[in-house]
Amino acid sequence: MKNLSEKHLVLSLLSLMFVAFAIVVFLTQNNFGGGDHYQHFLLAYWGWKYPDMLFNYWGKPVFTILISPFAQLGMNGARIYNVIMGMATSFLAWKLSVHFKFKPAWMAIFLVTGMPVYFILMFTSLTEVTFSFFLMLAVFLFFKEKFIGSALVLSFLPMVRTEGIVLIPIFILAYLLKKQYKALPFLLAGFLVISLAGLPFHKGFFWLVTDMPYTGNAKDIYGSGSLFHFVNLSPQLFGRFFSWFIIIGLFAVFYQWKKEGRFKADDHFYFILIVMGSFFTFFTAHSVAWWKGLGNSLGLIRVIGSVTPLAALIAMAGISFIFKTLNKRWKVIGTIVLVLLIVINTVGTIKMQKGLFGPSNEEAVLNKACDYIQENGLEQNRIYYYNSYIVYKLELDIRDSAQCRKNLPGGDHPASKIPTGSIIVWDAHFGPNEGRMPLEKLKKGKGLKVLYVFKPDKPFQVLGGYGYEVVVFQKIKK
Repeated sequence: MKNLSEKHLVLSLLSLMFVAFAIVVFLTQNNFGGGDHYQHFLLAYWGWKYPDMLFNYWGKPVFTILISPFAQLGMNGARIYNVIMGMATSFLAWKLSVHFKFKPAWMAIFLVTGMPVYFILMFTSLTEVTFSFFLMLAVFLFFKEKFIGSALVLSFLPMVRTEGIVLIPIFILAYLLKKQYKALPFLLAGFLVISLAGLPFHKGFFWLVTDMPYTGNAKDIYGSGSLFHFVNLSPQLFGRFFSWFIIIGLFAVFYQWKKEGRFKADDHFYFILIVMGSFFTFFTAHSVAWWKGLGNSLGLIRVIGSVTPLAALIAMAGISFIFKTLNKRWKVIGTIVLVLLIVINTVGTIKMQKGLFGPSNEEAVLNKACDYIQENGLEQNRIYYYNSYIVYKLELDIRDSAQCRKNLPGGDHPASKIPTGSIIVWDAHFGPNEGRMPLEKLKKGKGLKVLYVFKPDKPFQVLGGYGYEVVVFQKIKK
């Protein structure tokens, strides 16, 4: 009965959260994720007209397929999808907390949604929240001894985010230790299903291997940094108070494994292997990738959002350990203090991320460029762009070559290969970096005229140290 009443409490809290978050979605714009936020949406939205876009490797096929029905309702529909995924992941965190006898288990939903990076990700159309749901579901099914189901869910993880592949060996070891050999073949299910489904749009059955988008080296664009990059950003990832609970949880789990499990292969051991092991493997993999400049890593804080629900479980272990040491009277006081800390952390999270609700500095300049194009009827010409926000803002058909094309053709004189009248929208972020198109090269291009240069009211720099600006060109002669 106690678990039943707590379930009602959790479902009620999650329902209230969903309503509140949905209101936020429809009253705000979210710029977290920059161009990727819009590119993922465009792939999902246009995927129903151009099915091959659902199997675009960069877009992550499983994610794109799942979000695509919501994307048909517009950007806010896609954002609602991520809110739903966030609520579902929080529910799984509560279920796992109940399984591990963490108390108060209902706090888990606030730890998941209150971590700063996860909070803001729920209001985007990015992949990390869906990844966290699949991972938490695989973990939940494992501890419920639904090993084949766990393996099936896990098999789709690399098609939600590619780096999910680094977590599969951890689960393989767990299945082997549990002697669940029959679960192992099901780890191939996701690869086989998506490979077959996407085969009509790719060359060869192994397109998930041959079309891997992260095999090149873009260190010259994205750079590299400290091995402790993400450690140093812990307050922005987890929140200051929650970071301390995570640290306490790490020690608490090992202590209880020794005291209660006597170092046996019990739930304490598998918590360390799967929950803590997956979190630290993922965290370390991204830390090393940024440190060494591997896999086109940009050191983006959002990638760690993929595993912050696991960090929430570790924090729950710490909170539960503290509560076990308190007598009945102090548990009441402890609960009040914990609620206050969660409120303070939540307020801090909202303040920290408040600036991400609304147009970014880049989008503010891009909006001016788009308004200029529409006011002067220039969208009737073919538009070449580098930032996907242009297509989103101008509501262009991403595949209609008469309307738009991404990036100019290569070569020393790219403008010579485009039709007269074409519009080029060059921005200082994507143009010289991902687009490999320096502004000077365009200014020296034959037959090009600068129509307008848009600059921010307050100058700022973007990737590569470029001062941000948007330059609109038109080809006026052959």
